[in-house]
Amino acid sequence: MQTKSPREPIHPHVPPDMIEVVVTVDRPASHELTGFNRGEKYNLLKANTAKRKNEITDWLKAQGLADEVFRIEEPTVFNQLFITCTPNVAKQLEHAASVVSVSRNLAFRVELASFSRV
Repeated sequence: MQTKSPREPIHPHVPPDMIEVVVTVDRPASHELTGFNRGEKYNLLKANTAKRKNEITDWLKAQGLADEVFRIEEPTVFNQLFITCTPNVAKQLEHAASVVSVSRNLAFRVELASFSRV
């Protein structure tokens, strides 16, 4: 009989002093997206969020706050970044360029280990 090795968690253990915040960043104005098809708009919006993520990462390093950040989730087409960090970083992020708002993510996250059809 062969035994299965234990599964790795989807996300590693988050340190207890960290919180998850939703950082809303600047995005192109709607008139700047006029004339682009749906696919082009998708690519432009995702590239914008990726650019903002890089700017925030650089800003965190310049401010000496990078060690207080556990993770920054991958950017999507939406103008929001999910950042797991200390409460201090959450407060400081409000001063970063291109950040519109910072709010605590109180959403209940469900992480499925497997999927089965009903």
